Amino acid sequence: MDCIICNAGVLLNEKKLTSEGREVTIASHLIGGSYLLPTLLLPQLKAAGNESRVVFTTSGGMYLTKMPSWDIATCTQSGQKYDGVMAYSYAKRGQVLLAERYANVHPEITWISAHPGWTATAAVDDAFGKDKAYLEPMRDVWQGAEGIAWVASVPKSKLENGGLYLDRLPQKKHLPLIFTNTKNTESEIDEFMSNLNSCV
Repeated sequence: MDCIICNAGVLLNEKKLTSEGREVTIASHLIGGSYLLPTLLLPQLKAAGNESRVVFTTSGGMYLTKMPSWDIATCTQSGQKYDGVMAYSYAKRGQVLLAERYANVHPEITWISAHPGWTATAAVDDAFGKDKAYLEPMRDVWQGAEGIAWVASVPKSKLENGGLYLDRLPQKKHLPLIFTNTKNTESEIDEFMSNLNSCV
């Protein structure tokens, strides 16, 4: 079985750009690490057989938002103030959408997004500071990684292709609408995929 586990990442406090002029969070978490790498490896993943899979290490931060328009997600809208937490949330929501879409387009490969729960990391410290007390009890790194390691190694028959997992269990991908609308339409997802494709 071939398996790719795509990045968990860090939060930035200020906007940084790649040498291609792309915002670093979207470029690393979504464009390069989650879209480009598995797309380039599709022939190898297909050749590896029925148990091949890709696991995107996402974050509960994706519950904050749906995937906005590309210019907002990539912080290229004129006059837009950079928000590192939202850039991270957009990238993580994008990973969930990518897993769903690729599960339909390439069903012979298992596409999973998984998150570690609220884990004590530098990214949580950066994002929440002293307010992270509201997230207690926090998990240690192993507790966060265990469920992700499980989806990477369990037989395909135990997984929901395109699913979001936490602690070995499929999870809802959206909060109740009383908080915020986090669902994208099919046409918005088509546009999202088109924009990803145009980056490579």
